[in-house]
Amino acid sequence: MEIRLTLSLPRDRSTVPLTRRVLDAALGVFSVTRDCRDDIGLAVGEACANAVQHADLGADYQVTVTIHEDRCVIDVVDEGIGMDAVTGADADAHAAIDAESGRGLRIIHALADMVEFRRHQPHGVALRIVKMLTRVTTATA
Repeated sequence: MEIRLTLSLPRDRSTVPLTRRVLDAALGVFSVTRDCRDDIGLAVGEACANAVQHADLGADYQVTVTIHEDRCVIDVVDEGIGMDAVTGADADAHAAIDAESGRGLRIIHALADMVEFRRHQPHGVALRIVKMLTRVTTATA
């Protein structure tokens, strides 16, 4: 089975926890472990916070989540100034560990199994996060 959720969200900070809750509920239906759901929630929260911060004023951003049997694929697309898709993976490598901002991509990379940046036309960035799923095992009698 596969489920796909697409959210078109306004550039507003309140959408970040909303997105995390919707995704967490969907992953719960698939019996994904709490630790795995927490990792995915933190990664998607960081990605959405970046989209809210960098999207053009008034622009919506889009989150598409595809939950497969073995993995979760999250695409966050914004119409903002974004970053260079080639150097995006290293964009916050120079952020200090105790910096107030600039650590989001480092966190996403630490939690995800794959992270990919693409330019989104005419401008903006598409960020793809892939996380392999671990599921709650049930004892059989």
